[in-house]
Amino acid sequence: MSIIVEAPSRIHMGFYNFLTDGIAYGDLGVAIEEPKVIVKIFRVDEDRVIVVNKSGEDISDCVEKTINVLNIRGVGIEVLKSIPRHVGLGSTTQIMMAIAYGVSKLLNLRYSVRELAVKLCRGRDSGVGISVFEKGGFVVNSGRDISMSRRVLCPSSLQDLPQLIFRSPIPRNWRFIVFIPKRRKGFDEVSERIAMDKPAELPKDLQFELYKLVFLHIVPAILRKDIETFGKALTKLQFVVGEYFSKYQGGVFCCEEVEVIVKSLLEHGVKGVGQSSWGPTVYGIVEKFLARKVLKNVLRDIESKGIEVDYMIVKARNRGAAAVMEKV
Repeated sequence: MSIIVEAPSRIHMGFYNFLTDGIAYGDLGVAIEEPKVIVKIFRVDEDRVIVVNKSGEDISDCVEKTINVLNIRGVGIEVLKSIPRHVGLGSTTQIMMAIAYGVSKLLNLRYSVRELAVKLCRGRDSGVGISVFEKGGFVVNSGRDISMSRRVLCPSSLQDLPQLIFRSPIPRNWRFIVFIPKRRKGFDEVSERIAMDKPAELPKDLQFELYKLVFLHIVPAILRKDIETFGKALTKLQFVVGEYFSKYQGGVFCCEEVEVIVKSLLEHGVKGVGQSSWGPTVYGIVEKFLARKVLKNVLRDIESKGIEVDYMIVKARNRGAAAVMEKV
């Protein structure tokens, strides 16, 4: 018997709170169908773990940590597909959670998704990766109470994880145009600690603006399937969040390539635009019938400036990770 687990990428759409009343890093994001993680977990007779990586991505650190945390033996792990590393699509959380979830199913360990997240130190800064693994769709998380420690540490319990406070499916006719500039990488989990370990409070008027954007515009807009309001508010939030992190990433966005792509996306009619996490992945939100036209125009713009990208038009994934049992 083997277990095949499929898990989505996530677009991190930013934070609506950095530090208010001891609560840090309330955030929002969405699951997308591609790129994705697919892993196969199966039993082996040997007293060790056999790892076969067919994904083309270096995920050895994720696999090793997951194996050590769960203290497993007699298991085979075959990684069939993975998400590009350190480009802002949540690769580390998704590959670790997919492996751990599959192992738990195979060995009947009975861990929940959130119990695995605590063990693997997921949800330290962002809850989006956990929430989309669990449920998919568009999610808003509570952030974490760090009033006692005054520092961002690994979650110590289920209660210490960011809590899912809103979840909704993304309308079927919305599409995400995703660009990943080549030869650029965002921060890895070590590098980002400088920016994330000690969050700073925002001025009260700016903090109120973020709350208003999320809870008075973005959340109601997705319930009304109003892409215009959703996109406009999300774009504004992205610029506020980018300004907050500008001293770490050198500007509102991570690099010149992202700035060029954002400008072109807005000029060609997307409803909303943003950089996912630390980048360099950048995305635009548009109705399905306009997606190919916008993509063609943006590619023309960025290619004229010598920018090389991987790109795709993707749907949101309105369901979480899937595990299928396969009889051998």
